[in-house]
Order: sequence, then structure tokens, then C-alpha cells
Amino acid sequence: MPEHPVSLTKKAWPYVATLSSASVMLMAFFIPSIQDQWDRYQSRKVIGQYVSLGDDFMEEERYDMAEKAYEKAFELSVQTRLEIEMKRLKARVHRMSLLVEWGAKPPEDLEEVDFQLLLHLQKGHEQEKERTYTLNSYASFLAGSKKIKEAEAALTEALGMDPDSSMLHLNLGNLQDQAGSKDEALKSYLKALELDPSSLNAHYNLGLLYVELGRNQDAKKSFEAALKLAPDDAETQQQLKQLTK
Repeated sequence: MPEHPVSLTKKAWPYVATLSSASVMLMAFFIPSIQDQWDRYQSRKVIGQYVSLGDDFMEEERYDMAEKAYEKAFELSVQTRLEIEMKRLKARVHRMSLLVEWGAKPPEDLEEVDFQLLLHLQKGHEQEKERTYTLNSYASFLAGSKKIKEAEAALTEALGMDPDSSMLHLNLGNLQDQAGSKDEALKSYLKALELDPSSLNAHYNLGLLYVELGRNQDAKKSFEAALKLAPDDAETQQQLKQLTK
């Protein structure tokens, strides 16, 4: 038996002390890292919740609320999540689609740069569908700002990507009617109806154009077709009533 068994413990102590010191250093290094990872996880979770909320609002066409939700998500991402900013801009410009009357004055807080930024981000073949929607809203904005040529250019670009869109032909007809090109507007409305015979707005706007052209019988047929789609539409009922006096 060794004469001094305790010496082993004494010899081991510097080594154990070194290990303990290293453990403390490692824990001091890893604990903040673990906390940072947890904080980032929580942040991503909250950002995802705001994005989901924005997506729900978009589905409900509550674009103002969607914009605020995306704006908060982008803010929490320290403005690094470009796809969230694209969603925010999309919600912002889609407010134009809520205006009932074509060529109506755009919301005062909506600026042309909003559309241009979004269109800049929507480059590439995979973005064509979203880009056509943006161009359609942009055309409505430009029409409301009395920029007819620019609005026509936006719709022409959109139709180049989606020539079978009834909505785009309808709005081109609206723009042509606004510009006084009645014959061209007539062709566009008829094309919109050819692509989508159930388009209430196309039947109604075509009826209004026929009234302007003095073609009351054709106007009556258009309003009657519109009423079959929406029997309780007060404006269509009024137009038809005036024609049958």
C-alpha cells in the first residue's frame, strides 16, 4: 500500500481544477449562444404568426390590415426578409382593386413608387402571374391619376403575359372608354365576355357603352344578362328601368 495515498488526490487536484475552469469557460460561451438561438426561434415564430395573419387578411381582401401585419413582420425581421416586404407591397397596391369605379381617385397614401418597387421585385418568368395582377392595379392607379398612356402601357404589358384574362380586357375597355375610344372599348368588352360570359362587370359596362352609342336594344340585352347574374343589383335594375320607360 502506498505510504501517502492522499497524494494521488493532491496530484489530481490541479487537473480537476483545470477541467472545472474549462467547463465554466465553455458554459460561459455556450449559454449566451443557447439563449440567442432561443430568442431567434421565438422571433421567427412571432414573425411567422404575423405573416400568417397577413395571409389570412389577404384571403379576406382586407388589404389594409394585411399590409399592417406584413409591415410588423418585416420590422421584426430587422428588415432582412425580402419576401415579407413583397407581401406588404402586394397588399398595399391591391387596395386599388377595392375601388368600385374605374378611374376613381387613388387613396392619398398610395404612391406610384409602391407599384414600381413591387414590379421591380416581380421580375422573372415564375413571377408573371403576380406581375399581371400588379400591372392591373397599377393601370387602375394611373387611370385615376389621369395618366392614360401610362395606364394603357401597363395593361398592354399584362396582356402580353396573360392574353386570355377577361379582367384585363375588361379594364382595357374601361380605359379606352375613359379616353373616348368607344369603338376600341366595345371590342375589348366583347373580348372580355367571350373569355368569361359570366362577367357581371363586363355585361354592365357594355350596357353603359351601348347607351352612350345610342344602341338601346343592345344595352337592354346587356343589362338583362347582368341581372341574370345578379338579380338584386340596384344599379343594373335602374339602368334597365330607364331603358324600358
